[in-house]
Amino acid sequence: MKRRDFVRAASVPAAAATASATAGVGSAQEMGTTTETPSGTGTTSTTGTGTDTGTVTGTGTETGETDDNAAAGGPTKTVTVGPDGSLVYEPGTSDPLKIAPGTTVEFVWDSDNHNIAVESQPDAADWQGHETLENAGFTYSHTFETLGTYEYFCQPHKTAGMVASIEVVENPNAGGGGGGGEKELHSLGVPIQAHWVGAATILAIVVTVIFTFYILKYGESAHTGTGRN
Repeated sequence: MKRRDFVRAASVPAAAATASATAGVGSAQEMGTTTETPSGTGTTSTTGTGTDTGTVTGTGTETGETDDNAAAGGPTKTVTVGPDGSLVYEPGTSDPLKIAPGTTVEFVWDSDNHNIAVESQPDAADWQGHETLENAGFTYSHTFETLGTYEYFCQPHKTAGMVASIEVVENPNAGGGGGGGEKELHSLGVPIQAHWVGAATILAIVVTVIFTFYILKYGESAHTGTGRN
């Protein structure tokens, strides 16, 4: 065999081995993963799957209205609107509600189709009433600050006598109002000592009249001499 043929024959297996090795390296490179993040740029991707199951049950009924002038913390009185289906306010006109300034009055509907329309009020007052017709269970509140008398009525039932009044006074407990019954002497607004002085004066007058009548009727005393021997 010539030297040239020997070299050619030997180079064929070597070339085959080199090609095989190159192919193996290429396959190994394809099986790898290289991630490069450019400087100054980042991307974050997050995928999540979750299930949140909950049940919230709530019920609420708003059946009242509070006037803008209603204030918390002061005394409170109640007026029943149409009690037991009757066409009146309670307290009403025959027994007006007397309250002190700053008292909140809560109007409670006890029957249907009634409202509160303002008939008259003090000049400085700004009570608007509640002219929307409401049914049983509704409430409305207003705080009365200005002294004076407030008259109001139910528009559908005014001719039936459904009218009432509220009196705002400095001392609502003096002289009755908002309720009947006997009053203690000191609750009438006069110190109790004055009542005793008045009673004593009347008693003194009565005693004086009786004594004067006795003197005029029977004349001189029995110990006075008659002048006879």
